[in-house]
Amino acid sequence: MEVEIGKTYICQPVGFTREVTGFVEHTYTNTVLISVAECEHCDRPQVIEAQNRLLVRYENIREVAVVA
Repeated sequence: MEVEIGKTYICQPVGFTREVTGFVEHTYTNTVLISVAECEHCDRPQVIEAQNRLLVRYENIREVAVVA
């Protein structure tokens, strides 16, 4: 799957056990930087601590999310 900057994906960030929805801000060699749009309520404190930005490995990006 080719990941594009600005698109929103469902993925599992590094250090998280649940998936989040976020849009890609930057791509790196092995990871992408996402800005979190939606996450589970129980993960919210961890997302806030990271200032809504998380790293995701390419293999943990599942699909393009539909944004309303």
